[in-house]
Amino acid sequence: MSKKDSQDWEREDHGEERRKVEVVMRLFRGESMDGVSRENGVTVSTLTKWREDFIAGGIAGLEKRVFEEARIAQLEKKIGQQAMELELLKKKRIGSRGEA
Repeated sequence: MSKKDSQDWEREDHGEERRKVEVVMRLFRGESMDGVSRENGVTVSTLTKWREDFIAGGIAGLEKRVFEEARIAQLEKKIGQQAMELELLKKKRIGSRGEA
């Protein structure tokens, strides 16, 4: 598949994702499952799966964000520790030169 074909496919794929999101949002706003199903030419079971996938993705996205924030905090702490160790080593090195 050429790069152009790949980009076209990705655009089409994102278009379908946007459509699914818009349909699911209609359900969240209280529109009837049957009406949305008929208007979009999909079964009620398909809409139910889209809605469940949407909710699961939202939860996963939130969990991922919490994990990433915790990991960032952990790495920032490690950087701080290493900066202090580096500073101590520099001072120790300067001190040992002065004694020689």
